[in-house]
Amino acid sequence: MPTGYTAKLMVKGQDFREFVLTCARGMGACVMQRDDPMSDPLKKQEPTDYHVKALAEARRVVAEIQSFTPEQRSTYGEALRAGAISNAAENRNVELQEEFRLQEIARLVKAWTPPTNDHCGLKDFMLEQLRISSHGDWMAKRVAECEAMSAESYVIEKISKASRNIEYHKAEQVKELERVNARNQWIDQLYRSLP
Repeated sequence: MPTGYTAKLMVKGQDFREFVLTCARGMGACVMQRDDPMSDPLKKQEPTDYHVKALAEARRVVAEIQSFTPEQRSTYGEALRAGAISNAAENRNVELQEEFRLQEIARLVKAWTPPTNDHCGLKDFMLEQLRISSHGDWMAKRVAECEAMSAESYVIEKISKASRNIEYHKAEQVKELERVNARNQWIDQLYRSLP
């Protein structure tokens, strides 16, 4: 039975070089090309710009906040605080609706009589699933936490997060370049080894 890697070899015939390059798609260095048509040659990779863009955005956030006047900083902090409170309240409403549905079904499951002793495990399993799905009052606590934080705390948190993102994306961009270089070196070495 042919696989995606041996189908052409078995049906149409394929030389050694072509077979090796087909199979190389299953290796880590060529993983990004696994969904490309098998007829496409292996190609070198380009680094993604994700970390470059994220790094630029984090630097922009820090620079923007640092340029604020005290009044702008205060207004910005109040907007962050209001947004966090609103988001937490919306999530709390969703949580309440979900809790209502869980409790309603739990009531029905508890009232249900399994048809045989072999079905009792199903009832226990359903109740356990409902129990572990319950949120409790986590979002109510989150709303209270958001309300308790000062506007300045939100600004400090925003700067801290952006600063952590700067360090993270700098390091990840270096790793991305190392990964791409290693993969491209692997592909170069493979091509050089083939007749």
